[in-house]
Amino acid sequence: MVSMWVIWLAIAVVMFIIEAVTTGLATLWFGIGALVAMIMDLCGASVPAQVIVMAIVSIVCFVLCMIWVRPKLESLRKKNVQRTNADRLIGREGVVIVPLNNTEGKGQVKVDGQIWSAKAEADIAEGIRVTVKAIEGVKLVVEVAP
Repeated sequence: MVSMWVIWLAIAVVMFIIEAVTTGLATLWFGIGALVAMIMDLCGASVPAQVIVMAIVSIVCFVLCMIWVRPKLESLRKKNVQRTNADRLIGREGVVIVPLNNTEGKGQVKVDGQIWSAKAEADIAEGIRVTVKAIEGVKLVVEVAP
């Protein structure tokens, strides 16, 4: 019969491999719990105690991650985002040069000297100043500038 520590080690390795592939901080905690359970088996603890401790360690690690680690990683990830040339247009003002027709999905705006296809929630006449809210595909989503 296979020793429990081998099973716990196999579970931990599988969890770490899944975490390495997905990088979602979802299975890492089960891997840590499995390693703690493996150590307990090597120290002679019963199987029910190993399972309980594995579950508790996994839950505690997961909760600590959600409270402390994940927010720090998200702030680092947002800080290192490289905006594309198109992203720089969000928040910029432009002028409608071809009336925006919401029904037909037609219209163009000029922003920073470039002409873009655009759409809006409502029709906007030529010559009206607009602000870029978002980019959907190759169209700017605009609204009338305040």
